[in-house]
Amino acid sequence: MDRATRSRMAAAIACTCACAHAAGPEGAVTQALVAVDPADLHVSSGSLTNTSATSFRVEHPSFRAELGEASRASAEISFVYRGPGWKEAPLASGELRRQIGLKLWARDSCNVVYAMWQIEPSQGLEVSVKSNPGQRTHAECSDHGYTFVKPAWSRANLPPVEAGASHTLSATIAGDTLRVAADGQLAWTGALPAQAFAFDGPVGVRSDNGVFDVELRASAAKRGPAR
Repeated sequence: MDRATRSRMAAAIACTCACAHAAGPEGAVTQALVAVDPADLHVSSGSLTNTSATSFRVEHPSFRAELGEASRASAEISFVYRGPGWKEAPLASGELRRQIGLKLWARDSCNVVYAMWQIEPSQGLEVSVKSNPGQRTHAECSDHGYTFVKPAWSRANLPPVEAGASHTLSATIAGDTLRVAADGQLAWTGALPAQAFAFDGPVGVRSDNGVFDVELRASAAKRGPAR
C-alpha cells in the first residue's frame, strides 16, 4: 500500500469518527442521536399514546418516563404543545406549572437532573438537580433535595411556546458542564453541582399539566459510571 493510499484511508477514518458526533449550536458537541421507540420507555407516572413508530402523545397532568437503565450523554425532544389538559395537578410545592423537559441521569424519583422548558405561569429554561441519597420513591422525598442551577450563560429570550407550534429541546453533559439548546440554538450552559455526580441513570421525559406530542431522541447508552 503506497503512502497516498494510506493517507486517503487515514482521512476517511478521521472523517468517520468526526461524523459520529454532530456539531451542536455555537460549537457545542453532541453525540449522534437516534429516535426512540415509545415502547422502549418505562412510564413511571401517567400514560402515553403512540402516534407513530417514534412519537407519542401525553395528556396526563403528571407524566414521567425513562429510557432503559444506562446513562447517556445527550438527549433531545421535539414537541408540539397542544394546550392545557382536561385535568390539572399542582406540583408537590403547590404551584400549578405547565412545562416539558428532559430527565438526565434519572436514577429514580429522588435523584435526577432536569432541564425543563417552562410554559406557564412564566416561560423559560430551568435546570435543577434533585438529590436525596438513600431515597428512591416520591413518597420518601416528595419535593425535597432540589438545587436550582444558575447558568454561566443563558439566552435572554427564548422562542415563545404557543399551542400548535413545534419546538426542540436538547441537552448534553460533558465533564461537569451541561449545555441546553432550544430550537437548535444554545440557550443555557453551566456547571452542574457536585451532588449531580453522586448518581447516574437513564434519560427520559417529564411533562406537567399540558397536552404534548413528543419524540425523544438519545445518544448511545454508556457503559460504566455516568462520569
